[in-house]
Amino acid sequence: MGGKLRALYGKELKIFFSMPVAYVVMAVFMILSGYFFANIANYYSMISLRSMGQYQRMQMDLSMVEGIFRPYFHNVVVVLILMIPLITMRLFAEEKREGTTELLFTYPVSDTVIVAAKFLAAMTVYASMLIGTLSCFIMLRAISAYELAPAISGLLGLLLVGAAFTALGLFISTLTESQIVAAVISFGVLLLFLVLPWIAQAAGPGLGRIIQELSIIEHFDGFAKGLIDTGDIVYLINFTVLFLFLTLRILESKQWRG
Repeated sequence: MGGKLRALYGKELKIFFSMPVAYVVMAVFMILSGYFFANIANYYSMISLRSMGQYQRMQMDLSMVEGIFRPYFHNVVVVLILMIPLITMRLFAEEKREGTTELLFTYPVSDTVIVAAKFLAAMTVYASMLIGTLSCFIMLRAISAYELAPAISGLLGLLLVGAAFTALGLFISTLTESQIVAAVISFGVLLLFLVLPWIAQAAGPGLGRIIQELSIIEHFDGFAKGLIDTGDIVYLINFTVLFLFLTLRILESKQWRG
């Protein structure tokens, strides 16, 4: 199974990087994330200087975690809602549109291997995007001796959130032959998970608490603040596994009907 997975993974990765959309998505992500980081860090620097002058270095409520890392990581999550559907939209939709789905299922591999190969290829593209953001933290580290733990926590959270978004996008891609439709639906569903905290506020205390617990942002916020909670890790992993499982069920049902 390992050899077959590597072969399919390599094929998917080759397809990704043979198309301009992968490079466009990576470039846009790097530009937006760099822009947000630079502006947030610059604003934090201005506020810090004013605070130092007014309060004699007493910055009890101002820290790099709250001033830079937390707003930056939350902004990146919003960017991912736009970017990841563009990565996942072709995974199965293109196969269906070109009529190669039947050929794919004739390979001597299981559905699990097919889904795993596509998921890992998409995650490799996403991980490449994340690695590109490290330059911002390296430059900040060169001019400010900040603690590494909050940055590592936030990047871990982005990796887990990215995996959850990718799994959902992969699932949506199995439902349609149109890449555009897959991207739009993925964007809409991810946006819904983003605004769940606002919906929870209007739903009342009982139901609101349940809705709040379903929010990806709610479980990501701890990572953004430099806190790694096992409950948040479990939620994001379960979210990812759930949509990978649903993807498998969709593929099996289509083969059975076929």
